[in-house]
This record gives sequence, structure tokens and C-alpha cells, in this order.
Amino acid sequence: MSTLYLSGGGDKEQTYEIDRVFAGELGSGKPLLYVPIAMNTAHISYEDCYKWIYSVMDPFGITDITMWTDLRGKTSKDLMKFGAVYIGGGNTFSLMHDILQSGFSSQLTTFIDEGGLIYGGSAGAIVMGSHLATCEHMDNNDVQLRDRSGLSYLGDYSIWCHYDTYNDDLIHRFIDTYSKPVIALNEETGLQVKNGRMEIMGTEPAYVFDVDKMKKRVEPKEFFSFS
Repeated sequence: MSTLYLSGGGDKEQTYEIDRVFAGELGSGKPLLYVPIAMNTAHISYEDCYKWIYSVMDPFGITDITMWTDLRGKTSKDLMKFGAVYIGGGNTFSLMHDILQSGFSSQLTTFIDEGGLIYGGSAGAIVMGSHLATCEHMDNNDVQLRDRSGLSYLGDYSIWCHYDTYNDDLIHRFIDTYSKPVIALNEETGLQVKNGRMEIMGTEPAYVFDVDKMKKRVEPKEFFSFS
């Protein structure tokens, strides 16, 4: 049984409850794979990224962590050595470009089909949705990614991260343009996605916008279906 965890971003104090449940499901069996390739290393080095993920997971007893900074040549067999994959934040377009260029999307799909556990934070969460244009107000498309389709692991829903109410007009514009429903997550909110339904996690509500731009507030520990 595969499970996705998505967080709206934020620091480790803000995502503590989401991280705690994720780490509990991972347990102490296979190692955790960390993929920080969305990060601009001109600003934050991969070494610092690794220190960060270790500081996030160590309080929950997760210390066996492998980091991949290049997805080229990685196989499904390589991926199945891990108990979970954590895809970190940064530039969403750059992340999706690397996933597509390396063929890693098919490896992730196989991992999910085999019951794998995946965590996406910020950019890592957005790529799990149906469309990437939810990040256009934050991220530059320097890689000239033309196809804005996401991995669509949540049906037709797209993910909006770092949400604040002042984003509502932008979300309406996105829906008008792409006719995709949106799940908006702030920096203390996440999702657990399992068996065709989602549970809101964290300490703040999520907001779901349907294709008619109707906005629904969904509280932590509430469920809704996407299948």
C-alpha cells in the first residue's frame, strides 16, 4: 500500500507533525532516500541540504539517509532499496525538468505501484499534482520547461504551496486558465494520501478550490476523496 505525504513548505518546526507521522510509517527498516535537486546550490549547498534533512529526521530516530543529487541512470531496482523517498523544495520547474530528463518519473511510479512511501515538500509536493503552474508566482522557469503537467498522483488536483489568503485571486486565475481543482497548503499544513483519499495533516486547515472556484476549508484530521 503506497502512501504520499505532501507538505506546504516551511521550517522543521512548522512541519513537525507531518514529519513525525511520515517517520513513524518509515520505521527503522530500509534507509530513507533524500532528493534535494530542486535546490539552487549557488545559494544552499547539497552538504547543507543533507545537514538539514538529518536535523529533521534525527529526532524521530531516522538516521540512515542516502542523498541523490543526480537522477541519471537510476533504476527501479536502485530505488527499491529504500523505504521511502523524500523530495525536497526549491525550484519546481527545475525539479520537474530533471525528473523528466532522467526518466525518474517512471521509477517513482513503479515505486508507488510497489507500495513505496513518498514525501514531497513544497516543490516536491507541487510536482505530485496535475499541473505546475501553481508555482509560477514563486518560481522562474529558467529551464524552459514547456509541458507544465505534473505527475498527477492526486487525480486532477494541483497543489498550491506556501498558501496565504492573498493568493486566492491567483488561484482563481489558475483555475480559469487550466480548469484544474486546487488543494492549497500553507506552511503548517500537509496531506497524507492513501487509497484514493486524503487526510489533512499539521496544525492548520487546507483549502480546496473546485473548478467553479468554490473554496472549502478542510480541518486537520478531516478526510476527502479524489478518486
